[in-house]
Amino acid sequence: MFEQIHHSRIKLSQGQIFWREAGYSDLNLVFLHGAWQDGSQWLPVFEHLCGEYRCFAPDLLGCGESEFPNIHYSIDLMVESLAEYLNLLKLEDVCLVGHSLGGWIAASFALKYPERVRRIVLISPEGVKASEQEGRWRWRRWLAHGPAPLHFILKLIYPFAFLIGQGKKVKQTLQQRQQMLNYVSASRLLFKRRWAEYRSELLDERLSNLRAPVLILQGTHDQPIALSMSESYSVLAPMADLQFVKPGNDNLPAEVPDVIAQYIREFIAGYLKIV
Repeated sequence: MFEQIHHSRIKLSQGQIFWREAGYSDLNLVFLHGAWQDGSQWLPVFEHLCGEYRCFAPDLLGCGESEFPNIHYSIDLMVESLAEYLNLLKLEDVCLVGHSLGGWIAASFALKYPERVRRIVLISPEGVKASEQEGRWRWRRWLAHGPAPLHFILKLIYPFAFLIGQGKKVKQTLQQRQQMLNYVSASRLLFKRRWAEYRSELLDERLSNLRAPVLILQGTHDQPIALSMSESYSVLAPMADLQFVKPGNDNLPAEVPDVIAQYIREFIAGYLKIV
């Protein structure tokens, strides 16, 4: 039976955090959502796990119903906000589950606070180098900074773009820009910083120091850059296991929550056998 979801808020030094919580257990699972999501992304997964574990799904600072402070966003800011959140809830150690941007934050947190993380599940994680990454970043950065007339022009030419075989590309561009308008803090963090700062927070040279076992879940139908980053994590992290989910696109928690829950359950069970 699906446990009741509790909604709560707590004040951090940088702003108020909203989160969803369900279940009762000594084992705490903290779920970190993707760039273009909020904590509600995990509710379908909660349904399968909160009868066994205590589950938390915060909206990251500047996302969903959490406060949107006018500050400089970075991965380190998100890590420190997560640490403060866990401190206030008196959660000494946790298992982290992160999707996309949430995976980058989860891995960064585990590197900075290794004693606080038992296990990590990364789903299509960002945060490592990939082929043509800088070019992709610069395109998204231009799109994020593009003036309002750009959006109007793209919408104007959209019907005609199909006539020259460019309709799909224009549609994707419009969707990407709308994502950035809807998720301003994620857009600031990912595409409105300087490339040197963004690159300095990539984890390639630090993942060898990761102590916690890592399960990486990657959809087989996701974009090539996503597959590349998951494979990099699996090579660079010492205790990493990469599993491909078939079929699977870019939002596995929403597409196949039962499958994701089962992977997490089996991964956690391995930890419980050890302790």
